[in-house]
Amino acid sequence: MALQKSDALVLKAYNWSESSRTIVFFTRDFGRLALIDKGGRSLKSRRGRMLAFSTLEVTFYQSRRETSGYVSDILVEQSFEFAREGTLGRLGYGSAACELLLLLLPEEEPQPELFDYTVHFLSWLDRADKRYLPSLFVAFYLRLLSSLGYHTSLTHCSVCGEPIADEAESRGEVAFSPEQGGVVSAACQKAGDYYIRLTYQSLKLLVTLQTASLNEAATLPISFVEAGLLVEALRRFMSYQADVRADIKSLEFLEKLKNSQGGNGN
Repeated sequence: MALQKSDALVLKAYNWSESSRTIVFFTRDFGRLALIDKGGRSLKSRRGRMLAFSTLEVTFYQSRRETSGYVSDILVEQSFEFAREGTLGRLGYGSAACELLLLLLPEEEPQPELFDYTVHFLSWLDRADKRYLPSLFVAFYLRLLSSLGYHTSLTHCSVCGEPIADEAESRGEVAFSPEQGGVVSAACQKAGDYYIRLTYQSLKLLVTLQTASLNEAATLPISFVEAGLLVEALRRFMSYQADVRADIKSLEFLEKLKNSQGGNGN
């Protein structure tokens, strides 16, 4: 078995035996990779308390037989503790990002640019004012989908290809079709089809965030309620386009947090 090394983020860990576990990493050089961590559940193991939301240097033995490989060593490089106002929201959005990566990333396909972007996102999530957390997450969600080939059509009708901005502004809203892959003009809408109605302002936010850097996203406050509507539209888009039907547990937690705090859960 060859000894390999890569920067990585932990996406999820599963108990494998009384003393060992399987850890799913997002590695910079190998993409999504599931590795067995022998003895990793032991209190005596140096890897027993692996930190979430940390960049790690993972050394592992790569195998092409019964498993992808085995963890040899882990070195924590940088930790994001989210120890600022809005900690629960930061944890929720960070966890949701990891869930999305776990669901969408193909196995063992390197995604170095997306890896770097994810680390950059966690860094902003750690230090940005809590007002901008929803904007950062929506920007991340859009970039993740686009990076993996699921580009959302927001400026042109996803059926006929005509520009949509003037119609959306005059009507004050636009129809978003998860099945068609984006916005749909009034002329192309069909009775009985499912559409999500977005306000013109919500559409403008999505268009801005689709191309915004994280630095720019961290200057755009979005209400928790509006962010929830945008994220739900993207979740349904993901379900149709990527054939991913799973609920995002961390987003359900954020919804409960919002309700418990009267809409100020971010």
